[in-house]
Amino acid sequence: MKTTWRTRTAVIAGATLVLAGGASVAIAGATTVTGTVPTVATASSVDTATATGLAFTREEERMARDLYQAFSDQYDGAMPFRMIVNSEQRHYDAVGTLLTRYGIADPSAGKSAGSYADPTIQKLYDGWLAEGKKSLAAAYGVGVALEKRDIADLDTAIAATTATDAKALYTQLQNASKHHLAAFEAAVDGRTMEPGTGMGMGAGTGMGRGYGNGPGAGQGRMGPGNGTGPVGDCPMADSTDS
Repeated sequence: MKTTWRTRTAVIAGATLVLAGGASVAIAGATTVTGTVPTVATASSVDTATATGLAFTREEERMARDLYQAFSDQYDGAMPFRMIVNSEQRHYDAVGTLLTRYGIADPSAGKSAGSYADPTIQKLYDGWLAEGKKSLAAAYGVGVALEKRDIADLDTAIAATTATDAKALYTQLQNASKHHLAAFEAAVDGRTMEPGTGMGMGAGTGMGRGYGNGPGAGQGRMGPGNGTGPVGDCPMADSTDS
């Protein structure tokens, strides 16, 4: 990203980020900054597809978190909902980092759990919540459907962006969703996947504890310098990985 710097006192309120191709994205909120600050991002900072994809993914990760929290609450902390909630929170936070980086308005700002700016996500949440409240088995089925949709949506987002940090994050989120899907499919079949029986804590390339081939065989945490900072993931992590 090309950024120019100058010393000033700036008040940014209701500003607009002009994107490549002439589209624009509002910058949420008002901020007063004194000292050496970056100027508003140039048109080369982010394209329309990336801005749209990140905003949608932010809402989709929050929807997953909210649904899994609701099911965990209803079914007395049933696994894997209880632990995957923590994972979805980290995914939501990681997407927020890129929204901030590119000055993209956060569609989740000021929204309570179960309330979404995107009407498609709102409809999905409402339908899945009603379905999952019928029984624990139905809730597991919702988990399967949600993760399959998430994987497909991330395929679309990966193909649509040329931003390396966004593409790397989408890939991580998709890998995590595949592990979540495996956990929910096991639950549907009446199988149990224990915490820590997966990808281990391998170093430096991807997600944290999950499923796979044991300690060190999987992927570690995405670290500084790769565009997103620590993300970590735990489809069914132990209580120390929160």
